[in-house]
Amino acid sequence: MLSPGLGVGADTKNGENATGCIAIMIELDAPTLLVTSTLVQWLFATLLLMERRQEPGIDGWALSLVLHGVANMVLYARPMVPPFFGIMFYNACVMTAFSISHWAIGRIFSRCVPWWQLVLPILVSVVLMAWHLDDIGQRVVFFSLIVGIQLLFITGTITKSEKDGGLRLKRWLAIIVCGFGIAFLSRSIFSYFYPLLFTQFLGTSLLQAGFIMVGIAYFVVSTLAIFLFKLERLNEKLQREATRDSLTGLLNRRAFTQRAKAALASDDYPISVLMIDIDDFKKINDSFGHSLGDKVLVHCACIFEQVIGDQGIVGRLGGEEFAVMLPHCGTAKAQLLCRQILSRISNSYTEHDMTLSTSIGVTVTKQALCIDRLLTQADDALYRAKHEGKNTFMVFEPMTRTLPIPQDDLPASH
Repeated sequence: MLSPGLGVGADTKNGENATGCIAIMIELDAPTLLVTSTLVQWLFATLLLMERRQEPGIDGWALSLVLHGVANMVLYARPMVPPFFGIMFYNACVMTAFSISHWAIGRIFSRCVPWWQLVLPILVSVVLMAWHLDDIGQRVVFFSLIVGIQLLFITGTITKSEKDGGLRLKRWLAIIVCGFGIAFLSRSIFSYFYPLLFTQFLGTSLLQAGFIMVGIAYFVVSTLAIFLFKLERLNEKLQREATRDSLTGLLNRRAFTQRAKAALASDDYPISVLMIDIDDFKKINDSFGHSLGDKVLVHCACIFEQVIGDQGIVGRLGGEEFAVMLPHCGTAKAQLLCRQILSRISNSYTEHDMTLSTSIGVTVTKQALCIDRLLTQADDALYRAKHEGKNTFMVFEPMTRTLPIPQDDLPASH
């Protein structure tokens, strides 16, 4: 999104010192590049604003593209406008565009941008450009320095964001912005030591067309990166919606079954499967309403995830029924986890002084069985746990009756 004049207000039509046919061709092409850059910027801005699924920050990024295009047109018309207006308006417009793009990046990546990083570059630029109105060399130095710092600020905002989604593209966007920031800081240093290279030579040389092309490359690549970031994050969102329960955030039945089949196809035996049911959940809904019932489901799901952690996978099969698969988990470890779940649920705080409890069915296999069979076995053990008084767990034993776990074996409530 860089505008090509780079803060100097250079006269693009001044070609008196150009030498050779290449320089003449470049001189003639520079205004065309400015107009082309503006049209592409405004086209991208229009496409962004036409997006039906608008995301935070996209409108700000589009506005920054519009302002950069306006700055290009001011530079294009530089010979036809008063020098003070052309120089001051151009630089203020570019700095404002960068600040807006910084604010937009913060919105896109859910990162709060300090106000001084947005306002200070604009104010400093206006003061310095007015102070060095007749010194094009100093304007190049300070303009390049401020733009480079702004780009590094934007890089910091991108890298410090913690928003999920599009991590790979976020990293590439940070690299792109940082690269251009370093390039402008380098330009500031070179223009300080070699001012003639960036003043008299700038208006008619390969550098003028080169900086215009750099500007085009920056806003094209960065805007495309944001487009791709949006698409990648949207795909991740759709993937999550397809595999996660919308209320609890746990795996839904289909995703849980797929993960379980993958685990059963591995060598992670013994494998334990738990079926968990919230006791008297229908009474909770009838007595306190479905809103509180939803809170209970979310509350219990959080406890299940906390207890299981990375030891296995947890899913919501539907209603108040949940399932857990535990690779490398024998009967003793599965019973220990069941006790922890029962204890955490019964001792957890809930609204209206409600006492929660769960019943759990457990099955353990050391050989490859289909997930439906294991869920049926765990469901049979759960059914028996319900009829043994609830707030307990039972282990499915093949070829024998399902064994209840005495209440005395459960941890005492505090």
